[in-house]
Amino acid sequence: MKFNELELKKLMKKDFNALTIEERIQVDILNFIRTIHLNKQDFYSVSLDSKYYGDLPMTFKKNANCLIGHCRVLIKDENRYYDYLFTENGYERLNDLLKE
Repeated sequence: MKFNELELKKLMKKDFNALTIEERIQVDILNFIRTIHLNKQDFYSVSLDSKYYGDLPMTFKKNANCLIGHCRVLIKDENRYYDYLFTENGYERLNDLLKE
């Protein structure tokens, strides 16, 4: 999904309990990308190793001088992980990319 400030704001206005798991993941990943933009960090040169301990625990990792980062989301209720690749412009689910 491409990073879009308006789409993120629209999702954030919804009732949190009414969001699907996919929408909650969208909000969290897009908000992480938004934070990088707001901090005016150079996405390419910055190294990321962040953990989010929310309803859906996530880890964000990216090496310095790399265009793509990795995000792992734990779905506790289902006891499984979803892996995503992200850039400063958005994200894609890793399984979707491997199927193409």
